[in-house]
Amino acid sequence: MKKIYKTIGLIAVCALVTVGCQQTQEQEEEEKQPEAVVIENEEDTDVPEEDASAETDEAEDSQEEPEKEEVTVTIYSSNANADGFVTETVNTTDLTAQWLLDQLSAREVIPADVQALSCEVTEADGIKSLNLDLNQAFATFMQSSGTTGEYISLGSVCNTFLDAYGCEQIKITVEGGVLSTGHTEYTGYLGRFE
Repeated sequence: MKKIYKTIGLIAVCALVTVGCQQTQEQEEEEKQPEAVVIENEEDTDVPEEDASAETDEAEDSQEEPEKEEVTVTIYSSNANADGFVTETVNTTDLTAQWLLDQLSAREVIPADVQALSCEVTEADGIKSLNLDLNQAFATFMQSSGTTGEYISLGSVCNTFLDAYGCEQIKITVEGGVLSTGHTEYTGYLGRFE
């Protein structure tokens, strides 16, 4: 009978040890779970750092884009007697050929349907030059002007563009071809009009 009690005792001890081991394993697993949460929390804290670096990158990108500087442009137009020029200075941050043409149109130097097809600063014979290509509306307008009107309109366009782009001479073409007004064919570069 003692053997039975010993065997039962031994089984009970083994059962207790097994239960104890299981509880120990469960406790270890429970202890490991908070560590896993801590690791996840550390990863979560990395996300804002990435967001912060993304914000820094965005700030750097916006700093790389140069702010457009305001420039002062002189717009030429006819005086009251139509025998000379008057000037007006205008500020802009968006200097384009079309913007200049719109300014000239607002002062009734050219019609509103005149458009710039291209405008390129270049160098011709060592001189800073401007090549301006306009649409057919410009040639049509110039052909309908008398010689004085042609001089004032063409001079206003030339002087305005030369001043705006800092060039010494300008070549005006119409849709890639020679500007012909009926009075003159403008095949080469033009300087400032006085």
